This record gives sequence, structure tokens and C-alpha cells, in this order.
Amino acid sequence: MIDAVVTSRSEDDETKEKQVRDKRRQTLVTIEKTYSLLLDVEDYERRYLLSLEGERPALMGERKQKICDMYDNLRGKAPGQERPSDDHFMQIMCIRKGKRLVARILPFLSPEQAADVLMATARNLPFLIKKDAQDEVLPCLLRPFSHVLYHLPLGTVTSLVQQLTNLPQSATAPAPTNLHLAAVLQNKFGLSLLYLVLSRGEELQSSDANTELMQDNQWTELMLMATRELLRIPQVALAKPVSTPSNLISLFSRYVDQQKLNLLETKLHLVHGIR
Repeated sequence: MIDAVVTSRSEDDETKEKQVRDKRRQTLVTIEKTYSLLLDVEDYERRYLLSLEGERPALMGERKQKICDMYDNLRGKAPGQERPSDDHFMQIMCIRKGKRLVARILPFLSPEQAADVLMATARNLPFLIKKDAQDEVLPCLLRPFSHVLYHLPLGTVTSLVQQLTNLPQSATAPAPTNLHLAAVLQNKFGLSLLYLVLSRGEELQSSDANTELMQDNQWTELMLMATRELLRIPQVALAKPVSTPSNLISLFSRYVDQQKLNLLETKLHLVHGIR
């Protein structure tokens, strides 16, 4: 009886291991197919310059379709499916070559497609950070993500901060231990991305006089909470980011008094070497 139970459990383990191997194999196949599409897309500029004028509309149509195919491959969006799959995207992002592939594809995607990839990364970032601990390839996404940010409106950037930080809706709400945000603040890619998003959002908020009151209030609440968390985290636990925006200190100045701003500046100076 005992032997039968042990055998059954072993078979279950083997089945699960086979499923994991099959899933990884399929993910690798998807990555290779998408790389082939990427090489084709990158070659279209040369083909376009060598083509006759009458051939160019068809070439542009082919290029556009291949870019859509790359996006669908990344996000696992099957025909007729309303929402793409985060699970499929996470499988790709768990593989070193997959992360580098995403970084190369982002410049070709439409603003909406690129924003979706950025959002999916933000809401799953603690998981990705854990999977990237050995490779540390995630920083290769910072440059393409920074370009994506400059095409996003304030409302989308606000949603992105919420996904990235997992903060409550209001600064007056209780602040329980936030494991999602802790993982972001303690990782150099996570903290660098958060700084980029906060910096861009603050630029949009301060430069657009037509910002709706509700959007303005949402952004202010998020900045207050983000500042509170940066002040609360121990200095030794805060990661050293890959890069810091030039307006890093000034973007917090509207949300804290001078004493707290000095504390924040001292902490960031010691951790990041800001002058």
C-alpha cells in the first residue's frame, strides 16, 4: 500500500516535470520564431530603399503585419482572445534571450503595444526580479522603456506607477507591508524604472496646465505614498540604481516639507552618489 502511494506520487512529479520541460521548449520555439520575424523587420529598411516605388506600399504592409505577429508572439494573444496572457509573457521574460528579444522589439511596436508590454512587466516585476537574480539582464530594458514612457499620457503613467508599486488608492489608507514595492526598491532595475516613471509623470503633471483635477489628485496621492515609502525603507535596503534622473530630488520637493526633503536627499546621496 505504501509502495503504491510512493509510486503514484513519483508519477505525478514526473508528469509535472515533463509539463515544465514541454512549456519551456515551446517558449524557446516561440522566441526563435519571433527572432526570425525581428530580423525580417530589421531588413525591411534595406529592402525599402532598394525597391521600386510601386512595390513600397506592399512592403510596408508586410512589415506592419510582421510587427503585429511579433507582439502577438510576445503577449500570447490567440485569435479571438480579448486579453493577452501575462503567463505566456512571463515565460518568455524568464529566459535571458527572451528579455533581450523584448528589448530589441520594443522600438518597433506601436505606442499602445509597447505600453502594454511595459505594464505587464511592471505588475509582474517582483517575479521577474527573482528570476533575473543570476542573469541580471533586466537592465537592458531601461533604455527602450524610457522611450516608451515619452509617448504615454499622464493617465497611463499614473496607472503604470500603481502597477509598479502596488500602492493603495489613497495616501490616508493604512500602509501595510508592501512586498511588491519592497522588491522593486531593493533591485537596481526596479528602482531605476520607478525613478524613470516618477520623473516622467512629474514632468507631464507640471507642464500640462489642462490636467484634469481627478488626474492631478491621483498623481499627487501616488507621489505622496512613493515619497513616504522611500523615507521609510532602511538605507541599507535601498538598491543602487543603474541610472538616476537629473530631477530626482526636485521632483519630491512639492510633496514633503524641507526637513523630510533633506532626509531624502541625504539618503539618496549616500546610496546613489547624487551630487
